[in-house]
Amino acid sequence: MKRTLVSLVLVPFAVAGIVVGCVGDDPATGGDAGTTPTGTTTTTSPTATSTDAAVPDTSTPPDAATTDAATDAPPPFSPADVTGLVLWLDPASGVTTAGGKVSAWRDRSASAITVSQTTATNQPSIGSVGSKPVVTFGATSWLESLGATVGTKLDVGTADILVEYVVATDSAAATALTGVLYKASFDASPYDGLQLYGNLGGGGKPGAGLAGVDLVLTSPSGNTADGKLHVVGFRRAGTRLSLRYDGAEVTSGTMAVRSVDNTRPLYVGGRPDGVHNADHKVGDVLVFRGAVGDADVAKIEAFVKQKNGI
Repeated sequence: MKRTLVSLVLVPFAVAGIVVGCVGDDPATGGDAGTTPTGTTTTTSPTATSTDAAVPDTSTPPDAATTDAATDAPPPFSPADVTGLVLWLDPASGVTTAGGKVSAWRDRSASAITVSQTTATNQPSIGSVGSKPVVTFGATSWLESLGATVGTKLDVGTADILVEYVVATDSAAATALTGVLYKASFDASPYDGLQLYGNLGGGGKPGAGLAGVDLVLTSPSGNTADGKLHVVGFRRAGTRLSLRYDGAEVTSGTMAVRSVDNTRPLYVGGRPDGVHNADHKVGDVLVFRGAVGDADVAKIEAFVKQKNGI
Protein backbone atom coordinates (compact mmCIF):
# COMPACT_ATOMS: atom_id res chain seq x y z
CA MET A 1 0.00 0.00 0.00
CA LYS A 2 2.87 2.40 0.78
CA ARG A 3 4.43 1.83 -2.63
CA THR A 4 1.17 2.64 -4.32
CA LEU A 5 0.88 5.94 -2.40
CA VAL A 6 4.38 7.01 -3.45
CA SER A 7 3.53 6.49 -7.07
CA LEU A 8 0.28 8.43 -6.85
CA VAL A 9 1.88 11.38 -5.03
CA LEU A 10 4.73 11.80 -7.52
CA VAL A 11 2.72 11.78 -10.72
CA PRO A 12 1.36 15.35 -10.32
CA PHE A 13 4.86 16.73 -9.72
CA ALA A 14 6.18 15.00 -12.79
CA VAL A 15 3.39 16.43 -14.88
CA ALA A 16 3.87 19.85 -13.32
CA GLY A 17 7.58 19.73 -14.06
CA ILE A 18 6.86 19.12 -17.74
CA VAL A 19 4.34 21.94 -18.00
CA VAL A 20 6.34 24.74 -16.36
CA GLY A 21 9.81 23.69 -17.50
CA CYS A 22 11.24 22.82 -14.04
CA VAL A 23 14.74 21.37 -13.86
CA GLY A 24 13.70 18.27 -11.86
CA ASP A 25 13.29 17.16 -8.25
CA ASP A 26 16.18 17.51 -5.83
CA PRO A 27 16.67 14.37 -3.62
CA ALA A 28 17.98 16.55 -0.82
CA THR A 29 14.64 18.33 -0.57
CA GLY A 30 12.46 15.29 -0.38
CA GLY A 31 11.88 14.52 -4.03
CA ASP A 32 11.09 11.12 -5.51
CA ALA A 33 14.66 9.74 -5.28
CA GLY A 34 14.66 10.30 -1.52
CA THR A 35 11.33 8.46 -0.92
CA THR A 36 12.20 5.18 -2.72
CA PRO A 37 11.98 2.32 -0.09
CA THR A 38 15.32 0.95 1.19
CA GLY A 39 16.35 -2.39 -0.36
CA THR A 40 13.99 -2.10 -3.28
CA THR A 41 15.61 -2.97 -6.61
CA THR A 42 12.90 -1.42 -8.73
CA THR A 43 10.91 1.79 -8.40
CA THR A 44 7.36 2.66 -9.18
CA SER A 45 8.23 6.31 -9.82
CA PRO A 46 7.38 7.36 -13.37
CA THR A 47 10.29 7.19 -15.79
CA ALA A 48 9.86 10.87 -16.65
CA THR A 49 10.52 11.86 -13.05
CA SER A 50 13.71 9.79 -12.82
CA THR A 51 15.02 11.18 -16.10
CA ASP A 52 14.14 14.71 -15.01
CA ALA A 53 16.27 14.39 -11.89
CA ALA A 54 19.23 12.84 -13.68
CA VAL A 55 19.34 15.21 -16.68
CA PRO A 56 18.15 18.70 -15.73
CA ASP A 57 16.49 20.83 -18.39
CA THR A 58 19.16 23.37 -19.34
CA SER A 59 17.08 25.25 -21.92
CA THR A 60 16.68 28.98 -21.33
CA PRO A 61 13.08 30.08 -20.92
CA PRO A 62 11.99 33.14 -22.91
CA ASP A 63 12.83 36.43 -21.28
CA ALA A 64 9.43 37.93 -20.63
CA ALA A 65 10.74 41.48 -20.52
CA THR A 66 12.61 41.10 -23.80
CA THR A 67 9.67 39.39 -25.48
CA ASP A 68 7.25 42.06 -24.32
CA ALA A 69 9.60 44.84 -25.44
CA ALA A 70 9.92 43.34 -28.90
CA THR A 71 6.19 42.81 -29.18
CA ASP A 72 5.26 46.24 -27.87
CA ALA A 73 7.96 48.22 -29.72
CA PRO A 74 6.46 50.81 -32.06
CA PRO A 75 7.01 50.30 -35.80
CA PRO A 76 9.87 52.29 -37.37
CA PHE A 77 8.90 55.90 -38.06
CA SER A 78 8.86 57.24 -41.61
CA PRO A 79 8.11 60.78 -42.81
CA ALA A 80 5.54 59.13 -45.09
CA ASP A 81 3.53 58.38 -41.94
CA VAL A 82 2.76 62.09 -41.57
CA THR A 83 -0.20 63.44 -43.52
CA GLY A 84 0.67 66.03 -46.16
CA LEU A 85 4.01 64.77 -47.46
CA VAL A 86 4.24 66.05 -51.05
CA LEU A 87 7.98 65.74 -51.68
CA TRP A 88 10.73 63.53 -50.29
CA LEU A 89 14.04 63.59 -52.12
CA ASP A 90 16.29 60.95 -50.60
CA PRO A 91 19.92 60.85 -51.81
CA ALA A 92 19.97 57.11 -51.11
CA SER A 93 16.96 56.44 -53.35
CA GLY A 94 15.75 57.31 -56.83
CA VAL A 95 18.95 58.97 -58.06
CA THR A 96 19.89 58.38 -61.71
CA THR A 97 23.60 58.77 -62.36
CA ALA A 98 26.04 58.33 -65.21
CA GLY A 99 29.75 58.91 -64.78
CA GLY A 100 29.14 60.29 -61.29
CA LYS A 101 26.74 62.95 -62.59
CA VAL A 102 23.09 63.14 -61.54
CA SER A 103 20.59 63.45 -64.38
CA ALA A 104 17.42 62.79 -62.37
CA TRP A 105 16.22 62.49 -58.78
CA ARG A 106 12.79 60.93 -58.15
CA ASP A 107 10.98 61.68 -54.93
CA ARG A 108 9.64 59.01 -52.56
CA SER A 109 6.30 60.65 -51.78
CA ALA A 110 3.00 59.84 -53.45
CA SER A 111 3.57 62.88 -55.71
CA ALA A 112 6.30 60.91 -57.54
CA ILE A 113 7.88 64.14 -58.76
CA THR A 114 11.17 63.86 -60.63
CA VAL A 115 13.62 66.74 -60.75
CA SER A 116 16.11 66.39 -63.56
CA GLN A 117 18.83 68.02 -65.61
CA THR A 118 19.38 67.09 -69.24
CA THR A 119 22.39 69.35 -69.85
CA ALA A 120 25.53 67.53 -68.75
CA THR A 121 27.44 70.69 -67.83
CA ASN A 122 24.67 71.71 -65.43
CA GLN A 123 24.27 68.36 -63.72
CA PRO A 124 25.20 67.99 -60.04
CA SER A 125 27.28 65.03 -58.91
CA ILE A 126 26.81 62.22 -56.46
CA GLY A 127 28.93 62.47 -53.35
CA SER A 128 29.07 61.88 -49.62
CA VAL A 129 29.69 63.61 -46.31
CA GLY A 130 31.30 61.08 -44.05
CA SER A 131 29.43 57.89 -44.87
CA LYS A 132 26.18 59.64 -45.82
CA PRO A 133 25.18 60.05 -49.50
CA VAL A 134 24.50 63.55 -50.83
CA VAL A 135 23.95 65.32 -54.12
CA THR A 136 26.67 67.91 -54.68
CA PHE A 137 25.76 71.18 -56.41
CA GLY A 138 27.93 73.96 -57.79
CA ALA A 139 27.27 77.51 -58.95
CA THR A 140 26.07 76.31 -62.35
CA SER A 141 24.26 73.09 -61.47
CA TRP A 142 20.64 72.53 -60.50
CA LEU A 143 17.72 70.12 -60.92
CA GLU A 144 14.17 71.11 -61.84
CA SER A 145 10.78 69.55 -62.40
CA LEU A 146 10.06 69.72 -66.09
CA GLY A 147 6.76 71.33 -66.99
CA ALA A 148 4.75 73.82 -64.97
CA THR A 149 1.80 71.61 -64.04
CA VAL A 150 0.39 71.59 -60.52
CA GLY A 151 2.07 68.29 -59.74
CA THR A 152 5.54 69.64 -60.47
CA LYS A 153 5.17 73.11 -58.93
CA LEU A 154 4.13 71.99 -55.45
CA ASP A 155 1.45 74.65 -55.14
CA VAL A 156 0.83 75.52 -51.51
CA GLY A 157 -1.89 78.15 -51.68
CA THR A 158 -2.67 79.57 -48.26
CA ALA A 159 -2.10 76.26 -46.49
CA ASP A 160 0.46 75.68 -43.78
CA ILE A 161 3.78 74.31 -44.95
CA LEU A 162 6.78 72.54 -43.47
CA VAL A 163 10.06 72.12 -45.32
CA GLU A 164 13.01 70.18 -43.90
CA TYR A 165 16.24 69.91 -45.83
CA VAL A 166 19.69 68.60 -45.08
CA VAL A 167 22.59 70.74 -46.27
CA ALA A 168 26.30 71.41 -45.94
CA THR A 169 27.73 74.51 -47.58
CA ASP A 170 31.31 74.57 -48.82
CA SER A 171 32.11 78.16 -47.90
CA ALA A 172 31.12 80.54 -45.12
CA ALA A 173 31.46 83.48 -47.52
CA ALA A 174 29.01 82.40 -50.19
CA THR A 175 25.21 82.25 -50.20
CA ALA A 176 23.87 78.86 -51.23
CA LEU A 177 20.29 78.65 -52.46
CA THR A 178 19.38 75.07 -51.75
CA GLY A 179 15.92 75.13 -53.28
CA VAL A 180 13.26 77.48 -54.59
CA LEU A 181 9.51 77.43 -55.06
CA TYR A 182 8.82 80.55 -57.08
CA LYS A 183 5.66 82.25 -58.26
CA ALA A 184 7.52 84.63 -60.55
CA SER A 185 11.07 85.45 -61.53
CA PHE A 186 13.24 86.72 -58.71
CA ASP A 187 13.64 90.13 -60.36
CA ALA A 188 9.95 90.64 -61.06
CA SER A 189 7.20 91.34 -58.54
CA PRO A 190 5.34 89.66 -56.90
CA TYR A 191 7.87 87.47 -55.12
CA ASP A 192 5.35 85.02 -53.68
CA GLY A 193 7.59 82.02 -53.37
CA LEU A 194 9.64 80.06 -50.89
CA GLN A 195 13.42 80.27 -50.97
CA LEU A 196 15.65 78.12 -48.77
CA TYR A 197 19.21 79.23 -48.09
CA GLY A 198 22.00 77.09 -46.73
CA ASN A 199 24.12 80.17 -46.00
CA LEU A 200 22.25 83.46 -46.08
CA GLY A 201 24.47 86.51 -45.86
CA GLY A 202 27.65 84.57 -45.12
CA GLY A 203 28.97 83.04 -41.94
CA GLY A 204 27.29 79.70 -42.60
CA LYS A 205 23.95 80.96 -41.26
CA PRO A 206 20.93 79.22 -42.79
CA GLY A 207 17.87 81.17 -43.85
CA ALA A 208 14.55 81.18 -45.64
CA GLY A 209 12.57 83.74 -47.58
CA LEU A 210 8.85 84.02 -48.23
CA ALA A 211 7.60 86.65 -50.66
CA GLY A 212 11.13 87.62 -51.59
CA VAL A 213 12.54 90.62 -49.75
CA ASP A 214 9.31 91.19 -47.81
CA LEU A 215 10.30 88.62 -45.24
CA VAL A 216 13.61 86.85 -44.83
CA LEU A 217 14.40 84.73 -41.78
CA THR A 218 18.08 84.32 -40.95
CA SER A 219 19.36 82.14 -38.16
CA PRO A 220 21.38 84.07 -35.54
CA SER A 221 23.23 80.85 -34.70
CA GLY A 222 24.38 77.66 -36.32
CA ASN A 223 26.90 77.01 -39.05
CA THR A 224 26.28 74.97 -42.18
CA ALA A 225 29.84 75.55 -43.44
CA ASP A 226 31.64 73.45 -40.85
CA GLY A 227 32.04 70.40 -43.07
CA LYS A 228 29.08 68.62 -41.53
CA LEU A 229 25.47 68.05 -42.58
CA HIS A 230 22.74 70.02 -40.84
CA VAL A 231 18.96 70.00 -41.04
CA VAL A 232 17.31 73.34 -41.73
CA GLY A 233 13.56 73.71 -41.43
CA PHE A 234 11.05 76.34 -42.51
CA ARG A 235 7.52 76.25 -41.12
CA ARG A 236 4.42 78.30 -41.78
CA ALA A 237 1.56 77.77 -39.31
CA GLY A 238 -1.16 80.31 -39.94
CA THR A 239 0.46 83.74 -39.81
CA ARG A 240 3.51 82.50 -37.93
CA LEU A 241 6.72 81.68 -39.78
CA SER A 242 9.71 80.04 -38.14
CA LEU A 243 13.19 78.86 -39.05
CA ARG A 244 14.65 75.74 -37.45
CA TYR A 245 18.23 74.48 -37.21
CA ASP A 246 19.16 70.94 -36.19
CA GLY A 247 15.82 70.35 -34.50
CA ALA A 248 15.39 73.66 -32.66
CA GLU A 249 13.65 76.90 -33.58
CA VAL A 250 16.18 79.72 -34.01
CA THR A 251 14.03 82.63 -35.23
CA SER A 252 10.45 83.45 -36.15
CA GLY A 253 8.15 86.17 -37.47
CA THR A 254 4.59 86.81 -38.54
CA MET A 255 3.07 87.56 -41.91
CA ALA A 256 -0.45 87.75 -43.23
CA VAL A 257 -1.48 84.50 -44.90
CA ARG A 258 -0.99 84.76 -48.63
CA SER A 259 -1.06 82.33 -51.50
CA VAL A 260 2.13 80.59 -52.58
CA ASP A 261 1.10 79.06 -55.90
CA ASN A 262 3.95 78.86 -58.33
CA THR A 263 4.19 79.64 -62.01
CA ARG A 264 7.77 78.39 -62.13
CA PRO A 265 8.91 74.79 -61.64
CA LEU A 266 10.36 73.34 -58.49
CA TYR A 267 14.12 73.91 -58.42
CA VAL A 268 16.57 72.03 -56.21
CA GLY A 269 20.15 73.17 -55.67
CA GLY A 270 19.77 76.61 -57.20
CA ARG A 271 18.21 78.17 -60.27
CA PRO A 272 19.19 78.73 -63.90
CA ASP A 273 20.10 82.42 -63.51
CA GLY A 274 22.80 81.44 -61.02
CA VAL A 275 21.89 84.14 -58.47
CA HIS A 276 22.89 82.93 -54.99
CA ASN A 277 24.04 79.60 -56.37
CA ALA A 278 27.13 78.25 -54.63
CA ASP A 279 28.87 74.98 -53.89
CA HIS A 280 26.91 72.93 -51.39
CA LYS A 281 25.76 69.40 -50.65
CA VAL A 282 22.15 68.31 -50.17
CA GLY A 283 20.82 65.31 -48.28
CA ASP A 284 17.13 64.66 -47.69
CA VAL A 285 14.58 67.28 -48.79
CA LEU A 286 11.04 67.01 -47.43
CA VAL A 287 8.00 69.20 -48.06
CA PHE A 288 4.69 68.86 -46.20
CA ARG A 289 1.57 70.77 -47.28
CA GLY A 290 -0.96 71.40 -44.53
CA ALA A 291 -0.74 71.57 -40.75
CA VAL A 292 1.96 69.45 -39.11
CA GLY A 293 1.78 69.24 -35.33
CA ASP A 294 4.71 69.90 -32.99
CA ALA A 295 5.04 66.21 -32.11
CA ASP A 296 5.27 65.20 -35.77
CA VAL A 297 7.78 67.98 -36.50
CA ALA A 298 9.96 66.58 -33.71
CA LYS A 299 9.66 63.03 -35.10
CA ILE A 300 10.49 64.15 -38.63
CA GLU A 301 13.56 66.07 -37.52
CA ALA A 302 14.76 63.24 -35.26
CA PHE A 303 14.41 60.81 -38.18
CA VAL A 304 16.29 63.05 -40.60
CA LYS A 305 19.07 63.75 -38.08
CA GLN A 306 19.61 60.08 -37.35
CA LYS A 307 19.46 59.12 -41.03
CA ASN A 308 22.05 61.73 -42.02
CA GLY A 309 24.33 61.32 -39.01
CA ILE A 310 23.55 64.76 -37.58
